Order: sequence, then C-alpha cells, then structure tokens
Amino acid sequence: MRKLLILTGLLQLPAIADGGAVLLRATANGLIVTLFTAPPRLTAGPVDVSVLLQKGEGLDPVLDADVRLHLRALASGTDVRAHATRDQAQNKLLYAAPVTLLEAGKWQLTLTVLRNGVKSEIAGALDVAPTRAMVASYWGYIAFPPAMIVLFAIREWLLRRNNKLKGTLCVTTSS
Repeated sequence: MRKLLILTGLLQLPAIADGGAVLLRATANGLIVTLFTAPPRLTAGPVDVSVLLQKGEGLDPVLDADVRLHLRALASGTDVRAHATRDQAQNKLLYAAPVTLLEAGKWQLTLTVLRNGVKSEIAGALDVAPTRAMVASYWGYIAFPPAMIVLFAIREWLLRRNNKLKGTLCVTTSS
C-alpha cells in the first residue's frame, strides 16, 4: 500500500493554472496582474497568452479593461502586438490573445492595461525555446511498436530454444 502511494505521488503532473503556466505576476495602480501562457514551456510558434486582472483590495476580477500586449525579440527586434479580450478567452474572467513567436531567444514583454482612464504598464522577459521537431516530440509513440515486435521475437526465440533443449534430452536407464 505504501509503495502504491509513493508511485501515485511520483506520477502526478505539476499543477498548471487554467491550461497554462504563470509567467508574470505584478501590481500596478491598484491592480494585480497575472500573465499565463500555454503551452507552459514556451517554444517558437503559436502561444496563447491569458491575463487575469484583479483589484488590489478584495481580489475581485476586473472585467472592464483594455489589455494590450507588445512582445519584442531582443536578438532581432521582431515585434508582435496583440489585443487581449475576454471574448477570445475560454474562461471569461481572463483576457486572452493568440500570438505567434517567430523565433527562439529572449523576448521583452510589455503589458499595457487601460482602465477608467488610468494606464498601467507591466514589463517582463520571456525565454522562448526553439521549436521541437515533430518526430522528436512523438519519439515514444514511434519507438513503442518496433520495441514490442523485437521483445515478442526474442520471447518466441527463447521458447523455441527451450523446447529444442527439452527434445534433445535423452534419459537412458540401465537394467
């Protein structure tokens, strides 16, 4: 029973908030801003960016803001801009925007929130990994069938070998 509990604990995946990982959390002008990204490990390509805005007092969600994202690759200066809206989010307490990060490396993120005529800016840095090759991301699925065929062939060979050894044994009795 104890081994089962340990195994269950080891197999649990890390908790990921709302389908993404928290990459940035900051406070500005009485707002608590939390930025999520999916996939949790950023790679070059499509990324879903979600933003949760909360009032500093009481942590109530803020649902009437204008949220803009500006991402800039530090190496090349490539700019990506997006307007995050609640319409694009599955969870309607969040502001979401799909963006495409064209290259790996360090990216500067600037999040601009406009609410009741007050503009707040939060900045941070993102590390974006190179895109994984499709084959590399599915290597386990690709390797499983050939591995099972090889193991089955070894099993059959061992069984035949064992049967041949049993057939060649001669028991002689002397009278």
